[in-house]
Amino acid sequence: LCALGASRGMSVVLGGSQKIGFPAPRSTSNYARLDTTLSQDLTSFTLCVHMRTDLRSTSDITLVSYASEQYSNELLLYLSFNRVYLVVRTRYLDIVNVPVLDGTWHAICATWRSSDGAWQIYTDGVRRDSGSGLRVGNRVRSGGTWILAQDQDTLGGGFQVNQAFSGELSQVNLWDRVLSPAEIGSDWTVF
Repeated sequence: LCALGASRGMSVVLGGSQKIGFPAPRSTSNYARLDTTLSQDLTSFTLCVHMRTDLRSTSDITLVSYASEQYSNELLLYLSFNRVYLVVRTRYLDIVNVPVLDGTWHAICATWRSSDGAWQIYTDGVRRDSGSGLRVGNRVRSGGTWILAQDQDTLGGGFQVNQAFSGELSQVNLWDRVLSPAEIGSDWTVF
């Protein structure tokens, strides 16, 4: 998920580490469309992203959005009121309170497995919440559109200012399996 395509309202820093900045004030034109898609359906995944924002806990803040023609929320990772939300095929999970809206860098990882609907949320290498029963037997469909910093309410669009991210994102990674706790670990320099 590291290939960037058409994007607006952002800055990219290249070199030893890549990060993308989404300036304030929040706007529907501040997002990045990734120039890639899923080549096959996912029956499990691990999605990780580094983020830093000065936005406060009273905001909805979209980190990563993946939409298909069938579902605008095939896969969505966002923050609201200092809580992480994981969405798989329109089913929302409200996860525990996580203190990541403090202007410093944080790593957020979400895992999901179709066979039993098992999911986990990690921040900064520590598992914060987990459960099962999320979209058992379903899959995240291939051929969709990836957007950073905005929630897609329609495929590739339908953006709202109050869902925009403002800050910096880096190291957005997706695996087609559930990483183990040891693989997620706390050494975020490996991603």
